[in-house]
Amino acid sequence: MTAPTPLVLLHHSGGSAQIFHPLIDALPASLAPVAWELPGRGRRWREPVVTTVEEAVDDLVRHTAELPGDFAVLGHSLGAYLGLALAARLDERPGGVRCTTLFASANAAPRTAHLPYPRSPLLASDEEIFQVARRAGGGVDPRLQAHPLLGPWTADLLRADFALTDTFLRRHRAAVTRADIVTVCGTDDIFAPHQLSGWRASTTGRHELLTYPGGHFYLEQHGQRLAAAIAARIPPPVRR
Repeated sequence: MTAPTPLVLLHHSGGSAQIFHPLIDALPASLAPVAWELPGRGRRWREPVVTTVEEAVDDLVRHTAELPGDFAVLGHSLGAYLGLALAARLDERPGGVRCTTLFASANAAPRTAHLPYPRSPLLASDEEIFQVARRAGGGVDPRLQAHPLLGPWTADLLRADFALTDTFLRRHRAAVTRADIVTVCGTDDIFAPHQLSGWRASTTGRHELLTYPGGHFYLEQHGQRLAAAIAARIPPPVRR
C-alpha cells in the first residue's frame, strides 16, 4: 500500500494550528497533515510555554517519533525558523527520520533578519510586544489588547514566541539543512526581495520562491493553490 507523506505544520507567533485549516481542507490524499502546536496554546494550553528555540526543537524532535518516515514541513512565520532548526537538528542524527522539504512561509531569511529587540523580549512591556506584532504584519485586535484578562495573557504568549525567534537568530541564524527549501510569501507582506531569496543560504539542496496575493496571512485566502503547490514539490509517497 502507499503511505501518505506527513506534512508537519508549524504555526506563527501567538497563533495555533487553526491558521492551517483552509490548507488542510485542500490537501490531496498523498499528504497527511500533522499540525503540531507548541506548549501553552491550542490543545496544549495548560502546559507552560517554552522560551528558547532549543526547548522548542527538543519538543518537536520528540514528536517525530510518531511519524512513519521522512516528512515535509510548512512553517509559517515563527514556524519557518522552527522548521529550519528542526530540519538541521535531524540532519545530524544518523538513521532517523528527516525533513526532506521545508516550506518557509512569511518570514525573512535568517541571515538577513533583524532582531526586533536589543535585549530579550522577555523583558519587554505588553505595549512593546503589541507594537512588534503590528510591525511584523500580524497585529492583535485592539479589543483583545484592552481586555483585563485576555490582553495580558496574549502578551505573555507573544512574548514567549518572540523569545523563540530571538534565541534562534542569536544562536542559530547560520543553520543549514539538507532539505530543499521553498520560500512562500504574500506579495503585500513586509519583506524585501533579498530577505526572501536569502533563504537559499540555509540549504545545501534546492531553493525556490513562491508568492501569492495578500499579506502576512495570505494562506488563509489561498489554501487550494498552496496545497497544489506543496503537493507538486513533495516526492511521491513510497509503497510500503
